[in-house]
Amino acid sequence: MTSSQKKRSFVVLTCILIAFVVLAPNLIKDSLPDSWPSKPIRLGLDLRGGTYLVLEVQTEEAVKSRLRSIASELKSAMRKEKIRLKSKVDGTRELVVRLIRERGRAEVEEYVRAEFTNLALVPESGDPKELRYRMKDARADEIKKTSVEQAIETIRNRVDGFGVAEPTIQRSQENRIVVQLPDVTDIETVKRTIGKLARLEFRLVAQGGAAEKEETVKRRQRRGGEIELEDEVIMTGDVIDRAYVSINPQSNEAEVALNLNSIGARVFERATSQYTGRDMAIVLDDVVQSAPRIRERIAGGHAVISGGFTAEEAHLLAIVLRAGALPAPLIFKEERTVGSTLGADSIRQGLTSLALGSFLVLLFTIVYYKKSGVLAVGCLVLNLVFLLGLLALFQATLTLPGIAGLVLTVGMAVDANVIIFERIREEIRAGSTPRAAVEGGFLKAHWTILDANITTFLTGVILYGFGSGPIRGFAVTLCLGIVTSVFTALFVAKLGFDILNLRRSDDQLSI
Repeated sequence: MTSSQKKRSFVVLTCILIAFVVLAPNLIKDSLPDSWPSKPIRLGLDLRGGTYLVLEVQTEEAVKSRLRSIASELKSAMRKEKIRLKSKVDGTRELVVRLIRERGRAEVEEYVRAEFTNLALVPESGDPKELRYRMKDARADEIKKTSVEQAIETIRNRVDGFGVAEPTIQRSQENRIVVQLPDVTDIETVKRTIGKLARLEFRLVAQGGAAEKEETVKRRQRRGGEIELEDEVIMTGDVIDRAYVSINPQSNEAEVALNLNSIGARVFERATSQYTGRDMAIVLDDVVQSAPRIRERIAGGHAVISGGFTAEEAHLLAIVLRAGALPAPLIFKEERTVGSTLGADSIRQGLTSLALGSFLVLLFTIVYYKKSGVLAVGCLVLNLVFLLGLLALFQATLTLPGIAGLVLTVGMAVDANVIIFERIREEIRAGSTPRAAVEGGFLKAHWTILDANITTFLTGVILYGFGSGPIRGFAVTLCLGIVTSVFTALFVAKLGFDILNLRRSDDQLSI
C-alpha cells in the first residue's frame, strides 16, 4: 500500500469511526452516559406526531400600539401642565392629537419634539386645536421587525411553561412564525396558550361625573355587560415578576396570584394609598376580569386576578402572564396535527420504501457491474452511514420527505458510480490497461459528477431558503446526501479500486 493510499485509508476509517460514534445514541441509547457528545436523530412531526402551526404577526398593530403608548405618555405629561387633550390613531402610522381648549399647542409641540424624535408633524390641517403626527418609516419598520422577534421569544417562553420537549420555533418569511410541538395533539389548548395577547392593565373605574373631567373608555366585563374606566393606565403587566395559581379559601375558586417586581410594588402601593375607596379594574386583553374595591394601602407587591376561572384556565393564564404580553396580535394561518400512530405508520412505510429501493438498486449494480458493483454497494452503505451521521451531528430533523431524500440519495450515489464505471469501460475498450482505465475513468467522470451535484445542491439550498416544515427536511437531507455521495464516489470508490482491483495483475478488472 502506497503512502497516499495509507493517508486516504486513514481519512475514510476516521470518518467511519466518527459516524458510528455520532450514531451510537440511536443504536444503544440506554447504555450510554449522559455526557455522550451526540444525541439521537430528531424526528419530524410527520414521523413522531404532534402539532404544526404557522402564525402571522400583525406587525402594523405593533406600530399602532406604540402610537397609543406615545399618546398615553403625552396625556400624562400634559395633565401635569393642566392641558387636556384627546387622541386617536389614524391609519397605521399617524397619531392625531386634539386639544380640548386652544391653549397648550406650543407645549405639546415642544414636548413631542423633545421626547419623540421619530414623529414628524404633518403640515397644518387648518384647525388650531388639532395636531397630526406621522411616525417615520425607518422607525415603523424597526418596530415591525422587533415585534416578530419579541413574538418568537414570548411564544418560546409560553411553550416552555407548557412543558413541551424539543419544540421548534422559527421565523418564516417577513412576519410569519412556524411552531412545531412534538407529541402534542391538543391543538385548541396550544392555540389558547400561544395566541393570547395577554395585555394586562390596571385602571380605575370611572366615578360619577368623571367623563366631564377626564377622557374615559368602555370595556367589556368577563361576567357580561360593560363598565366605564378612566383612560389613564395605572400599571401594566410588564411589572409582573411571578404569576401562579392559587385557590380562594372563601369561594374555593381558582385565581391567579401575582408577585410584582420592585417598580410594580412601588406603583401599586402608591396607587392603592392614593385611591383608597375607589374600584380598580384588572383588564386583560380589553376585558375586565374583576374590579375590586381598594380598602387600604397594599404593600409588598402582591395582587390577585379573579374571575370565576376553572383550574385549567387559571393555569394557562398564569403561563401567558409569566411569559409576558405579545407585542402584536397573531393570526393562525395554518394548523395541523399528526397522531403518533400515523407517525409510526409513516416511519414504517418510509423505511420499507428505502429498503426496497436500495435492494433493487444494489441488485442491478452487482448484476451489471460484477465485482466492481460489489465495491459500489460498499460505497453505498458507507454513504448512508455518513449521511445519517451528519443528520445526527447537526441535529437535523428527519421528516417523511427527508426519508424520500434518503431514497433519492441512494439513486444519486449509484448514478455517480455508473458514470465512473462507464468511463472506465470506455477506457478499456480504447485499449487502456485496467490501472490506466481506472485513472482515466475517474479523471473524466470527476467534473461531470461535480457539475451535476453542485447544481442539485444549489436547488436544495433554494428549497431550504424558501420552503418550510417538511420541505426544509427534504432539502437538508438532499444537500447532505449530495456531499456524502460525492465523497464516497470520488474518494472512497477510488481508494477501493486502488486497494482491491489493482492488487491483481494488470489484465484483470471485473467491471
